[in-house]
Amino acid sequence: MPQLDASEPSEQSALDWLVAGLGAVLTAAAVAHFGDHGHHQPVVVATTVGPSVALLAYGVWFRYLGRDRARATTVAAWAVGGAGGVLALSLWTMFVGGYGDGTTVDHVFVQHTSVGALGAAVAGTYSERARHRSRVQVRLKRALDAAMDGVAVLDADRRVVYANDAFREEYRTDGGVAGTHWREYYPESAEDRLRDVFEELDANGDSDDHWHGQVLARREDSRTYPQELSMTSLGDGGYVLVARDVTTREERDQRLRVLNRVLRHNVRNSLNVVLGRAERFAERHDDADIESIVSAAEDLLAVSEKARVVERVLGEDDANTAPLDDLLDAELQRARSQHPEAVFEAAVDANAEVDARLRLAVRELLTNAVEHNDSDPPRVTLAADGDDLVDVRVSDNGPGIPEHERRALAGVTEESLQHGSGIGLWTVYWLARHCGATVAVPDENTVCIRLPSAD
Repeated sequence: MPQLDASEPSEQSALDWLVAGLGAVLTAAAVAHFGDHGHHQPVVVATTVGPSVALLAYGVWFRYLGRDRARATTVAAWAVGGAGGVLALSLWTMFVGGYGDGTTVDHVFVQHTSVGALGAAVAGTYSERARHRSRVQVRLKRALDAAMDGVAVLDADRRVVYANDAFREEYRTDGGVAGTHWREYYPESAEDRLRDVFEELDANGDSDDHWHGQVLARREDSRTYPQELSMTSLGDGGYVLVARDVTTREERDQRLRVLNRVLRHNVRNSLNVVLGRAERFAERHDDADIESIVSAAEDLLAVSEKARVVERVLGEDDANTAPLDDLLDAELQRARSQHPEAVFEAAVDANAEVDARLRLAVRELLTNAVEHNDSDPPRVTLAADGDDLVDVRVSDNGPGIPEHERRALAGVTEESLQHGSGIGLWTVYWLARHCGATVAVPDENTVCIRLPSAD
């Protein structure tokens, strides 16, 4: 571990005061000079004392209010250098008789040194600020060039003045993009929408105003592709565009939607046929194998139906709220009617409005607590407490949740669920996350959903 130099803060603090200290010394010297030499014209006093007092004031401002404290060393060097340079020039001029008779060395020292130090300190501040801004711009450009997303800056005419490498690669163009109009990168079908976005950003006139959405973009070879785009107004007629090619993501999502729809439809239809014929066969023959077939078909049909319900619920954008105690009581009554062999107990001490979609997660936990419980009778406890953060806990007296399935409840990896576990625990995890909640397993027989109140 690197060692910190304890002297650095004190050294930096001394440098912060160097300009003000130089002003204080020169002000004291000016006062002493006029005290020793009697009366002087007010103009002479003002032009001698004024610069030193101004230097002192600038030093104090620089110490407390200036935004360039980190560059105090450079500004102090400018002040000392300016003072020394002007003093040397003034002494040389005095030596060759350029000031005429009556000019003393101490007068030249006080007046000219103050002027030189003040001017150099101000010049040094702005010079260093400009250099710092230039360095920041260089670092920013390097960061943008290394960014994975395409970034482009447009001027008031909506033409590209800067584009990073990712932007050029996304549009598959080897030529220069500077000076090109934004319309060259989007098909006609997207132009009207983006033109409205530009006009909306211009109408607001706020440099913090931005827009984000998905559009259809066009490569240099005229092929189109889906693009995630954000646009920010710079407030002076310019814009920043951040673009991301989401072709791979969209194609993956499309494949999943198609496979999910086809498999769910085909599995449900085929299982209904298998289940119907197996049940008719079982009515005529007393065979344990037939009962196993019926049971397996019922399980698969339940999984298919569960997947359909979860997909529908997770696809809802707007959620209703419900009183937590009513929601839990309804699910408890449902579980008692479906599993009369089990004993259900409740300990609810929470009066909060929660996302109504939470009911499916609670339902799954209650069902899981009974169906995977070999105790006689199965006992399940549903508890809830809390105000701003509400904990809903489901505990049972069964063998406990295996470690690999506890990892699934934490959303560690989809491989945590072994074959045959189904999607029940993943349903709990997905629904809880969708409701803004977290899932924890404090012990092998308890699952806790912690969620914020919707009040």
